[in-house]
Amino acid sequence: MFLRILWQVTFCLLPSVLAAAELPPHADTPQFEEPLELFVPRQAATEQEQDRAEALTYYGMAREAEGRGDNPQALRWFQRALRYDPACIPAARAAIRLAIRLQRPELGVDAALKIAECAEEDRLPLRYMALHLTRQGRWQDAVAMYERTLGIGPREPASDEDAVMMMEMARLCHLVEDNQKAAAYFAELLKALEAPRKHNLSPKTQRDLLGEEGATYQLIGSCFLAAGNVQAAEATFKKLEEASPDASRAAYNAAAIHRREGRLEEALAQLDLCFKNPGEKPGLDAYRLVEQTLAELGREGELIDYLASLHRELPDRAALRYFLAQKLFDRGQFDRAEQLYASLIDKSPTSTAYQRLLDICLSRSDHEKALAILAAVTEKTGTLDALGESLDQTVASPQAVEAIVSLAQDSSAAGSEAGGSRALAAGLIALAARRFDSAETLMAKAVAAFPDRAENLLLIWGLDLLGADRYEEAIRVFQQAVERDSMSDGQRAVFYYYQAAALELAGRTDDALEAARRAVKLNEDSPSLHVRVAWVLYHADRKAEAARAYRAVIDRFDADFDSDQARTAVRQARMVLSTLCVVEHRVDEAVEWLQQVLDESPDDSGALNDLGYLWADENQHIERAHRMIERAVAAEPENAAYRDSLGWVLYRMGRFQEAVAELAKAAEMEPDPVVLEHLGDAHAQTGQIDQAEATWEKAAAKFEEAGLGDKAAKVREKLSHRESRAGQTRNPTFTNMRTSPAQRP
Repeated sequence: MFLRILWQVTFCLLPSVLAAAELPPHADTPQFEEPLELFVPRQAATEQEQDRAEALTYYGMAREAEGRGDNPQALRWFQRALRYDPACIPAARAAIRLAIRLQRPELGVDAALKIAECAEEDRLPLRYMALHLTRQGRWQDAVAMYERTLGIGPREPASDEDAVMMMEMARLCHLVEDNQKAAAYFAELLKALEAPRKHNLSPKTQRDLLGEEGATYQLIGSCFLAAGNVQAAEATFKKLEEASPDASRAAYNAAAIHRREGRLEEALAQLDLCFKNPGEKPGLDAYRLVEQTLAELGREGELIDYLASLHRELPDRAALRYFLAQKLFDRGQFDRAEQLYASLIDKSPTSTAYQRLLDICLSRSDHEKALAILAAVTEKTGTLDALGESLDQTVASPQAVEAIVSLAQDSSAAGSEAGGSRALAAGLIALAARRFDSAETLMAKAVAAFPDRAENLLLIWGLDLLGADRYEEAIRVFQQAVERDSMSDGQRAVFYYYQAAALELAGRTDDALEAARRAVKLNEDSPSLHVRVAWVLYHADRKAEAARAYRAVIDRFDADFDSDQARTAVRQARMVLSTLCVVEHRVDEAVEWLQQVLDESPDDSGALNDLGYLWADENQHIERAHRMIERAVAAEPENAAYRDSLGWVLYRMGRFQEAVAELAKAAEMEPDPVVLEHLGDAHAQTGQIDQAEATWEKAAAKFEEAGLGDKAAKVREKLSHRESRAGQTRNPTFTNMRTSPAQRP
């Protein structure tokens, strides 16, 4: 439309322009001896100057979008301006403001972290972002954010708000184990609590800060002690006892102070009082303090006897029993450890107790008892996941797997609940050990024994088969689930979702689409179900249909920021759309999709890598591409595709030795033919012809193994031109480049 109007205006003006051109020059009109020429700068703009210019462009577009009320688009462009020029503080402030206004604080975090110096206008927005970071568990970033709002280090609070923020700062510093700084903040906070009127603290704020019965004093005193300020710790613990006396806790704190001061015998004496005095029962920290104190006295060998004696005197202390059992287990005293763990699971069961009991049974090859433990865990949790490494060790033992499976299959009580638990436990072991025939029999018994848990058991069973590439078996298990009358629509949709994946991977695309669409029909508000339809089309190489389906996902769910599932679906859609654009050589569109991912998630390593790779491949924004890929590699150093991208951008920059180093790492992690070809090219650029040819040979062989004979032939062309490569080792041209790292399966 705009271009059509422009052409109409141009044609309207054309007669006047021509007429003016025919008029004789006016006497007063200055005449030039030479015709005007296009201005060409002596030096082309540097990449940094280009970045700043683009940042200004996006900043202007963002201001215009905000002016017309399109805040989501404005936020996207403010963030993009900030990526091009991190020093553009007005863009950062605008991004934070809009993120808060739109109630999407996660979109303002990156901008907030770029504000190094906090002006008065920044304080409230940055505090808001610091609170969000705290809720997300990003404590180190939250500390940095709060410190910027304070402007300087710890200082006396002047208001309720100051005091609350000082408390939060101290707590966060303690969580990141910066006890020196935490102690400094707590010291200032205590001054305010001791003179609340002077510091404008309300009674409610005082109560909130101190906690119930002055509980905050324990945290403050512990921080002082960890920071080495023993005198302040003693004074704080004294305040705690004045607020809420507890003889056991007082003795523990006294023991900690004695140990810090090197008075080890006095510490042990206070620990005795801690265990025997009335008051709160001590936790594991008290028993660890005993262990540390005895070790510093050179009396490590007394620990077991000390704990055993204490246990005889105080048999009801669960923490003591757990600590003693673990120490006995560590020393190989399995009989005594087993007795303690067995008594614990009756009253205070934990995953640790079951893990250690299973370890003990396996060490003795007592598979009957091991099966009983496994069955007990499935009765309580429905899976064996709580057993962690102990489960891995069980599965890694062929003898244990064989014995456990045989015992469960031979059980005469298979129809009972106990027999069902044994069948389920052994079935899960068989699945993990890839004993699928045995697993089928056992899991079927478990499903029959526990009809109220059948849906969950069938899901576990089907997913294990799917993960093992046993697609037809997985399809049957998922079908068994969807045919159950007791299942809700939501549950049935989940099974159709996974069945669609199994069907597509089995090469049954039409059936997969039918299953995926049934899932959507059962739960139309689920983003993941819509993505499954698009994924089936993408996997089946039906590119145009896949692109439409992924665009539909974005259209429907892009505005939903309340659902993590929606954000994941939208990100996935944009990443795949970028890949599809690359395949069709629409690079600008591919870049835009990746930019949109980074607008929302500036630290997304996949998008950083893919966009950096694309720019490097197009020989654009090379320095920025290098920085982006470096960030991706730093986030996932073991990702071979990212290492390959880093090698490629270094190659583009002419840094061939560094390219060889990175590509060699990538090839070691994943000897992919494309990576090997890149490595061969890099070797050639450094004059290492023998290494280049050997690596190309490997690449060609792997291309042939993958059925990519045309690519293998092109690699072999390089091998046939050894002499022509002489003197050309500075010509950075890769061939057969992958279109995008995102296309890797």
